[in-house]
Amino acid sequence: MEMNYTFFYVEANIICIIIFAMMFFREMRSVGRQTKQLLFINIMVCHILYFVSDIVWVLILADYIPHNQLSASIVNYSNAVLLSALTGFWFVYVELSQGEKYLVKARVRVYTLIPAMAETVVMLLLFVLFPGVVMDEKGNVTPVYYVVFLAVPIFYIIISSVRGFIRAMRRENFAVRGQYIACAIYPLIISFFGILQVIWLSAPLFCFGCSIMMLYVYVIRLNDQVSIDELTKLNNRTQLKKYITNEHSRQGTDKTARYVLMIDLNKFKSINDQYGHIEGDNALRRTADALKFACGENTLKTFIARYGGDEFIIIAKTSDEELVKTLCDDIKNTLIRLNKEAGSKYELTACIGYAGYSGDLEDFQTALSEADEALYKEKAARSGAKQS
Repeated sequence: MEMNYTFFYVEANIICIIIFAMMFFREMRSVGRQTKQLLFINIMVCHILYFVSDIVWVLILADYIPHNQLSASIVNYSNAVLLSALTGFWFVYVELSQGEKYLVKARVRVYTLIPAMAETVVMLLLFVLFPGVVMDEKGNVTPVYYVVFLAVPIFYIIISSVRGFIRAMRRENFAVRGQYIACAIYPLIISFFGILQVIWLSAPLFCFGCSIMMLYVYVIRLNDQVSIDELTKLNNRTQLKKYITNEHSRQGTDKTARYVLMIDLNKFKSINDQYGHIEGDNALRRTADALKFACGENTLKTFIARYGGDEFIIIAKTSDEELVKTLCDDIKNTLIRLNKEAGSKYELTACIGYAGYSGDLEDFQTALSEADEALYKEKAARSGAKQS
């Protein structure tokens, strides 16, 4: 292997290591790290270690490090362990960050990583007990090695990508569709670059692909932290403003009528006071789930946002008021059903007011005021009905 190529390959990997190290240290400096963030840090570490292992392998091929059975075995075993760990952590991270509650328990997350752990053990046994099966006398890996090496990563990649695309296409996930798609294509793109590198080893394409895609995912992740409400995973008020502005700019091409729905929980303060703020947070999450579920089952194109406190906003594209009334009923019924299924000790209901909206910025403020007025009329009527 030529010296110039070796140095270029090493330098490229070092640059990629620096990029991942910058993201790693930024994540490490944050306070109150949650499980998702710890998984993301683990993914950063796996990438860095894989690039280091790749550097060592190139130095072995260039004879800067002795090319023998021991050195080749260590590097190839490390690559297998790191790639299976990376894809395993990525799968768990994507599932957890996209709201899959089955991974909340640490025990289940460990079970999910069993394939990666199994590959680690199998590879170790092959290299120690049956080295001839995975490597020839010249230190080159065999087809059996590649089968074992790729089996688990491909398993994780296919499942995480397919599930990611399915979730991205759901109507209730419209707010985070960009993040879901980015997470779904990330393993596919880096796999593509990895295959290219194996076929055409004249450039460190794998590290370039990983760095480009991870920066893309990272930027989207940071953007979602700004535009998505952390508690409910709905659009926040900032994202609502962006949406309204975008709708205003599209008025010339999109003549569809709209309705603004204002949703407010009934007696939410009493839930906080009597059952605590943790249970209050659960009520808000349950409300968000009800809104996403009801809108997802409806044929209307909707935008959902948490406006503040226990208030939520939905913008529905339609000129049919009857469809809006149906959506309001669906939201109320879904909220009651989800609260009952959760076994809550308290009643969780909502009042909804709505008003027509043309898409104009000034008209939105008027519609919002009218929807708010309609909301409190319903609250007053509900209160009067209970007293009578």
